[in-house]
Amino acid sequence: MSKKLLFLGCNFDQVPYLEVLKGLDLEIIGVDLNNNAPGKAYCDKFYNIGYDNLKGLVEIGIKEKFSKDDMVFTAAAQFAQKGAAHFAKRFNILYADEQSVEMCLDKAAYYEYFQRNGIPIPKTWYVKSKDELVSLVSSMGATTWYYLKSDYSKNPNYVYRFNASKIPIENIFWGRDRYLKELYILQEEFAGVSLRINVYSNRFNVIDFLSGELTYKHHEKIKELEIIIVLRKFMESVGMQNWLIKFDVILNDSEYTVLDVGMDPPFRMNEQAKLQNINFARHYINQYLFNKINYPLSLD
Repeated sequence: MSKKLLFLGCNFDQVPYLEVLKGLDLEIIGVDLNNNAPGKAYCDKFYNIGYDNLKGLVEIGIKEKFSKDDMVFTAAAQFAQKGAAHFAKRFNILYADEQSVEMCLDKAAYYEYFQRNGIPIPKTWYVKSKDELVSLVSSMGATTWYYLKSDYSKNPNYVYRFNASKIPIENIFWGRDRYLKELYILQEEFAGVSLRINVYSNRFNVIDFLSGELTYKHHEKIKELEIIIVLRKFMESVGMQNWLIKFDVILNDSEYTVLDVGMDPPFRMNEQAKLQNINFARHYINQYLFNKINYPLSLD
């Protein structure tokens, strides 16, 4: 009997992963809030619910008789990982636990972890109101630039850059939603080159954040500052040492700072794979479902 696989999120970007999975001996049960999602055609069964409907996912698992021998997978946005982790826990399926996923989504939590464990981050403050933001920034140098970003997951619409001379106070969203749970995080701009470092098992690659291209010119400095060692320790501490985790890092001649953590498939690495005619989805699935780290060395 084929194993069942719950696939969370069936939009256009997930189709390459579904194409790979369709070639395996699996019963694919897909879920998506869009009943006309393009990935629906690749699923043996499909349920029209969102991947963040935790109760609904469990109900599907019960109906379809999922067990610990079955699988769950997503290559969708980071929020889908919450659904996958919750589902996996309920049916004893091997996956990252909910606390680990939460740590990688909650910026305040991982910044506090970084600070406790000596991992460099920019100068950071936590802000809960307009008045608090204006008071804080106005008390600092007028020429210093800052980034203000929401406390949960990632959304470029919740990132603002400014200095004390012109705070875009009226343009800043102050409500509460899935990206802004409790507060904003204010960070002083850190000078250096912006890099995306993808870490997978004992391997990694470095992509220039602006050009989107693989780069090797910073490897010696990365090694000298033991950045990969530090990032791997974080992954091990949250039980995600077998995952592909992406880190946004700014590096200069003498130091570095970590800005962000991501669990969803790295877009820039995927694009580099396409340029080399590498099926990134196949290797990503091999890692997550079969614990095989066999990305071509040309991606390192």
